[in-house]
Amino acid sequence: MSEVDLLREEIAELEAQILRIKNSMNKADNGVKLQKLAVITRLRDRFNRSLATLEKRGAAA
Repeated sequence: MSEVDLLREEIAELEAQILRIKNSMNKADNGVKLQKLAVITRLRDRFNRSLATLEKRGAAA
């Protein structure tokens, strides 16, 4: 597997985690889940930027 494939796989897993957290939010535990959601979302965005950079390099080569 290439690094691009691995990043895509990780992004898909993070998006699934985000969806699970959003679907399980209750008023009692929203604070904790919102914080976890923010961390996972930042990580996913970082991976998306890395993926875009790798794809650009691959297209330029």
